[in-house]
Amino acid sequence: MAKGKKRALTLIALCVLMAAAVCLYVFLPENESDEDKDGTADGETIEVMKVASDQISSVRISGEGREEISLVREGEEWRLSDLSKAPLAKETVEGLFANLDPVKATQRLDTTELAEYGLDHPQMIVTIGTSDGAEHELKFGETVPAAGGVYGMGGDGNEIYTFEDSLFTSFDIEKNSLIEKEELAEINVDYLTSISVYQDGKETFLAEVVSDDKKVDAYTNWVISKPYKKRLAGSSTEDWSTMQGYFTNVTFGDLVEYGCKDMGKYGLDKPSSYAEVNYFELKDGYEVPEETASPNSSAQTGASQNKANTVPDEYKDAKHYRLLFGKKTADGDYYVCMDGSAQVYTMTAQSVENILGVDAYTYMDHCVYSTLATDITGYDVTIGKKKISVSRTTEQDEGGNEKNVWTLNGTRVPDSKEEEFLTPYSKQYLLEFTAAAKDSVKPDSKEPVMTIVFHEEKRDVTVRYLPYDGTNFYRVDKDGMDYFLVDKRSVDDVVTAFGSLPELDLNQG
Repeated sequence: MAKGKKRALTLIALCVLMAAAVCLYVFLPENESDEDKDGTADGETIEVMKVASDQISSVRISGEGREEISLVREGEEWRLSDLSKAPLAKETVEGLFANLDPVKATQRLDTTELAEYGLDHPQMIVTIGTSDGAEHELKFGETVPAAGGVYGMGGDGNEIYTFEDSLFTSFDIEKNSLIEKEELAEINVDYLTSISVYQDGKETFLAEVVSDDKKVDAYTNWVISKPYKKRLAGSSTEDWSTMQGYFTNVTFGDLVEYGCKDMGKYGLDKPSSYAEVNYFELKDGYEVPEETASPNSSAQTGASQNKANTVPDEYKDAKHYRLLFGKKTADGDYYVCMDGSAQVYTMTAQSVENILGVDAYTYMDHCVYSTLATDITGYDVTIGKKKISVSRTTEQDEGGNEKNVWTLNGTRVPDSKEEEFLTPYSKQYLLEFTAAAKDSVKPDSKEPVMTIVFHEEKRDVTVRYLPYDGTNFYRVDKDGMDYFLVDKRSVDDVVTAFGSLPELDLNQG
């Protein structure tokens, strides 16, 4: 009896729950998550209109406060109506048509209240003309709050839609972005011949490739000729390659004005700062020889890589450009243009400062003398009253291989002593300039602590180490170039090493 009563109560409870569920289904409003208020299911799109790109003959972009852009097709090319000679970036122009075949909306609104959605005065109107004489319009109003996108109209009807931001932004462009930027021809750094920088009308930096008889050091034909009176060797490190890249990989920012007639407003009418680059391209008929290893193992990067002197002059097609720098923009960048051009661009402050900031000390070779002992014919060292004379010749060993023969003050250095004998030279090879000298410093003496005359095949190089502050540095005079300092302790170590050479027992092999 009790069990039957319990079963009956359970059935009654179930009936009550079912009735409640029915009431909820009947009387509660529909859930809008399954279907938008315009009746479009989530994730679906609405085709508003369809315009094939090959049928488009004109495009006009206008709107309140917006510079009008008018494009017309001429055969296979596109032109700006008001700048018909301006070359256009084909990919950029064709990108305008990517979302037109078809134009899709994410939602259709059940309203015609244009003002409520900013469509009584659209921020942008895109008018598309087709080859059959028809015109199609897209209008864009306010942005959709929270959800993203933009309200708009399109097609033949008066319906209001929501479009994805990408459709709007594809047309939200400036006229100058459609114009093809000037580009430098690709410059092979091996065929650079000179780089110059001018600031305030003064040449602050000049690096150039010179002939073998005008080199500063044996391994490179690159020399820095300005601002110093004496030439400096270009760096053999990657720093030199980096510096060349500043001038061979010039990149413009935005095009500011095409066909500019008043360069003065950009500070480009009489610019005092500019860069000049000379290079060449190979003429037809010249074949570049296969790469050969450098005989100097110390020169594998940087300035040593230039091959301008290896190409006969008759195969060089000389090229040149001058890049002008004007005022700063409101964003801190610079206005620039190529000399002779009426196109004004922006360039990042970093790029301009990399070019104008090129200085001799940073990009010179900091080695006092970096030629290997095996690449010279000898050297003479004078330390006080002590003189050391070294010569190098070659001979063939028993196996027919070429070997170096060293003499010290006229006595042959035995093979067993060669490594010890070369130690002082190796120490001087590592000496580097560490700072710029100041003429205001007056040393106690003008007598050099050490003089080395290096004998190369076609010239001599004289390096003198002079007193400076008595504590930290010596001043270096290299063939009359005396702008820099070297660490005193390092030089003293070299002086000691060379001073020990005459005591080397050459009679013990």
